[in-house]
Amino acid sequence: MRRSTSTSRSLRHESSDRGITLVEILVAVVLISTVVVATLTTLRVSIVAGTVHRDHSNAHAWLQSASDRLYAQVKEDCSTTNIVDGGKGAILAKYQLVVDLVDNPEDWVNWQIRIVDVKFWNASDTDSDGIVEYRFGTVCQDSINLALQLLTLEVRSPNGRIIEQVELIK
Repeated sequence: MRRSTSTSRSLRHESSDRGITLVEILVAVVLISTVVVATLTTLRVSIVAGTVHRDHSNAHAWLQSASDRLYAQVKEDCSTTNIVDGGKGAILAKYQLVVDLVDNPEDWVNWQIRIVDVKFWNASDTDSDGIVEYRFGTVCQDSINLALQLLTLEVRSPNGRIIEQVELIK
């Protein structure tokens, strides 16, 4: 009787030690591959999001510094400009020189920040009630006491995906 018991034990031991089947190996490989791909995708998304956030922060900080510098600059007078294009080109060029002196973020260059537009607070035609209306226009007129200037400042990220603008009234 003992013999039959030991024989049945050895048969059970042998049957449980047959190894892993090919299907089990394939399932394990697919599961591990899925986890690895998901991890790498998450890592890539995190890197891209961090890059975009960094570019937004750099653009915003650069715009803030440039607008502060422009605001501190003495307003360019229309009488000192060439009136060929209403004074717009000359005033843009003078203000751009100020913007070019602002420190750039790392890996950014001066052409990425520029003044894209300037408008002047001018009197428009008198309405039917005889009231003079004011508005921002494209011609610089020194004769108006409220000769304000609306500057539009723009920054583009190195890859061109981010464009930020700010308007400043002088």
